[in-house]
Order: sequence, then structure tokens, then C-alpha cells
Amino acid sequence: MRLSQIDQAEVRMLEELKKEREKLLNRLHKLENDERSDDESYASRRPKGDIHTLRETVVLYLKERKEPVRGVEIQRFVEQATGRRISNMSSFMKALEPEYDRVERLGRGLYIYRYGIE
Repeated sequence: MRLSQIDQAEVRMLEELKKEREKLLNRLHKLENDERSDDESYASRRPKGDIHTLRETVVLYLKERKEPVRGVEIQRFVEQATGRRISNMSSFMKALEPEYDRVERLGRGLYIYRYGIE
């Protein structure tokens, strides 16, 4: 009688394990499919127009100052002017420099807009 009970318990356990395995596999397939379909949305985290606006704000600020400006000051100005926060100012400026040839990094977080460069 006890052997019969053990056999029944084994059958139930195997069935429960199979159900759990199927659930996990289904969940895994669902995650893989969702990840593939969402890859394009992760490629661009922010709209390009928004970044362009921030960059233009920085360039206008540098033009107005006509002297070397610290990155922290630029960051504060942009945050006040646009309401947007720039989390990593040095990376932001590194991306901005190739687009605007006259914006130069003088070193240690100092930036300037050079006039007269052709």
C-alpha cells in the first residue's frame, strides 16, 4: 500500500515539474520574442530633435560668454534654460564638438567658442 502511495506521489511530482518547465519555457520564448521586437526602440533613447535643441543652447551660451566656460556652468545654464538635465556633461560635449567645429575643449572641463576659425 505504501509503495502505491509513493508511486502516485512520484507521478504527481513529475506532472508538476513538467508544468513548471512548460511555464518557464513559454516565459523564456515570450521574453526572447519581446526583446527582438523592442530592439529598435532601445537604439534611440531620446528624440534627435531634443538633443539638437540642447546642443544649440550650449553653442549659443558659449557664443554669448566669449571666454572659457566651465562645463558645470554650461550644465546649470542648460538645465535652467530648457528644464532638461544633462547627466554626463563631458560625454555630451564630446558628442557636440564634431558637429560644431568652433566649440573647443581647452582642458579640464573648460570650453570655448572660437571666432575667426575657417
